[in-house]
Amino acid sequence: MIAARKFKMSDRRKAAASGVPSAQDIENIDAFTVKIGDAVSLLRKEITAINEGNLNVVTDLYDEKSNILKWLELRMPLVEPFMKGDIALTRKLPDRLAEFKQVVQENSTLLSRMATAAGTVAREIEKATQRHSLNGLYGQTGQKISDQNREKLTVDREF
Repeated sequence: MIAARKFKMSDRRKAAASGVPSAQDIENIDAFTVKIGDAVSLLRKEITAINEGNLNVVTDLYDEKSNILKWLELRMPLVEPFMKGDIALTRKLPDRLAEFKQVVQENSTLLSRMATAAGTVAREIEKATQRHSLNGLYGQTGQKISDQNREKLTVDREF
């Protein structure tokens, strides 16, 4: 018969409940704390660049930002059981997470404003293009002749 599988996640939850994290748990918490600091500095760099008008930085930092956020998302379950423990508190992890949340909100606000502005500009360009286009047929007076609205023009002459 096959022995029951042993999951590392359950071991970590038990360790968190007992208050005694393993060496690997401490390494995970330390790495998570460092990565939160990296994410905060990267987002601050992006915010500063946007405020200075250097909008190309958004695309330049996208991959790096995406990788860091994915890393944090995958490691969060490993760190979460120890969030209220002494190890996380001595490393000021809750404070760093609060700072991270504030920076993410600020960055999100700036990016949504940029998206709204870009959409508005695109709509205005489309309106101007349509207004000044030469689509369709025009009569001698400059009026647009539409086949749908009017019947064929006929010339009637009476003497």
